[in-house]
Amino acid sequence: MKGRGSTAAIAVSGLLWVSAYAGAVLALSGCTSCQSTVRQVALPALAAGSFDGVEADQTAHRIYLADRTNNKVAVVDMSSAKPQFVGTIDVAGTPNGLGVAPKLHRLYAGMADGNLVVVDTDPQSPRAMQVIDKISVDKTSADLLDYSAGLQRVFVSTGIGGEVVSVDVAGTQAQQRFALKAPVGQPRYDPTDGMLYVTTPSTDSLLKINPADGKVVSTIKLAGCHPYGLAINPGRQLALTTCRSSVAVVNLQNNAFDVSRAVAGGDIVTYDAAADRFVVASPHGNTDSSVSAFYGDGHLIGSVSGTPVTHGAAFDAQHGVVYAPAAAGLLSFAPGACEPPPDGLRFAGGMSFFLAPLLAFALFLYLYARHRRRGGPKRLTYEELRKQDMETERERMLELEDSILGPVNQEWRPEA
Repeated sequence: MKGRGSTAAIAVSGLLWVSAYAGAVLALSGCTSCQSTVRQVALPALAAGSFDGVEADQTAHRIYLADRTNNKVAVVDMSSAKPQFVGTIDVAGTPNGLGVAPKLHRLYAGMADGNLVVVDTDPQSPRAMQVIDKISVDKTSADLLDYSAGLQRVFVSTGIGGEVVSVDVAGTQAQQRFALKAPVGQPRYDPTDGMLYVTTPSTDSLLKINPADGKVVSTIKLAGCHPYGLAINPGRQLALTTCRSSVAVVNLQNNAFDVSRAVAGGDIVTYDAAADRFVVASPHGNTDSSVSAFYGDGHLIGSVSGTPVTHGAAFDAQHGVVYAPAAAGLLSFAPGACEPPPDGLRFAGGMSFFLAPLLAFALFLYLYARHRRRGGPKRLTYEELRKQDMETERERMLELEDSILGPVNQEWRPEA
């Protein structure tokens, strides 16, 4: 029974070691899931809305959401870890895309009626959170837009109208009109090369436009993509665009691009320079909608489940989380907490599945051999071995003496 108990103890020790090792590997592999970081923020005022553009003002710590259901722009305070609903801005129509000018304290909204509305966001202003101007950009629609702080312009797409309109923020009317002869998606200005990039889904193209004269400098063909949403990382000269069923990363220096099906297409793409992260909103059905975060080089960090109303998302640079519309109001997740481990660590984790059984078997053999040594005869000391050798030698000498002289009779006595 004692031997069986010791053997069982050895087996249990080996199993515990393997379990701990496997647990560490599983924990390591679990780092790639962002879903565990999702937090639902109950904001009843947002729950009934249907949102298009979502923009964050990192300076004022606010999120603006274009509510197409209620014809308003919802405002959320993200200055604390728990966002708070502030109120709504009545824009007297259906808002589409949004743009923020933090230093000017202005919010711009493209409207379904073809106007660009201007909202005063200065909390000290007597007209704070009110529409202070309305600029006509198209007869049909003003859709997605982009604000350039360097040029002091807002670039507005007209959607099926096939134009991008440049609006000087100091003026009260459209300054330039770029006729592109195809429905347009998202315009984005790149401050590094000074060019304006526009997606045209029907031509599978990303257009590079000189904003000084509106001429198309080059056309980047993205075969099979049908690009729509777009954001640019000016530091790396990379663009991330959503396709019909995938996303594409475009090198703006050589026009090369890679398509990834890690995300099944999407709507609006946002880039945050402070975090060096892209965020993609991908609205589909109730089970396949998502919000995804990408590194600044275009590699996927992770995705979380979204809802059909999640057309846009915004990054909170202060707290390192992403916010997006959800059924309860907002959802948030932390890309930094679910980043995959370094490649070397992932390789080690993968190899551990093959090495763990071999190491466990080696450990078992070691423990078993150690147990056998402990359970065997007691090992003699040097002194005991020396005495044993001397006794053996003495017996051997006596046997030799007997063989020469004959056995000694203990009862024999010599005659007197």
